[in-house]
Amino acid sequence: MLKHYSLNRLLVLVATVGFAFLLADTTIEHWEILTRELMAYVPLIFSGIGLILGMIAVLRWKEQWIRMFQIVLLGSFVVAAAGFYLHIREEDEEKTTIPKVQQEEQKEKDKPLLAPFAFGGVAVVGLLGTSKRWRANDVQ
Repeated sequence: MLKHYSLNRLLVLVATVGFAFLLADTTIEHWEILTRELMAYVPLIFSGIGLILGMIAVLRWKEQWIRMFQIVLLGSFVVAAAGFYLHIREEDEEKTTIPKVQQEEQKEKDKPLLAPFAFGGVAVVGLLGTSKRWRANDVQ
C-alpha cells in the first residue's frame, strides 16, 4: 500500500505519526499535572486533532483535507512557542519560591525546555509534504 504513495504523502504520514508520538509522550509527561493545570491539556488536544486530520489527509489526499491539515501544522508553531514560554515561566516562578538547596535536588524533575519544540519539528515535516512547490503528484 505504501509503495503507491508519493513522497509528499509519505511526509504527511510521518508528520501524522509524529502527532501520535507527541500525544503519547505528552500524556505520559503531563499526567501528574493534568488535574492541576488546565493548560496541560492543550498539547494533548492539539496532538489528537493533528492525528485525526493527518490520517484523513493521508487516506483521502484531497485538497480540502490537505489545507485543513496545513492549518493545524501552522498552529503547531504557536503551540510550540506557547509551550516553551510556559515551561520557562513556570520554571522561573518555581526557582524564586524554592530555597536554593531544594533547587539543586529538583534539577532532575525540571521541565524540559526544548520539548515543546517537537511540535515545530512535526510541522516542518508536514509542511514540506503539503507544499505545492514540492508536490510530487496531483491532488484530487
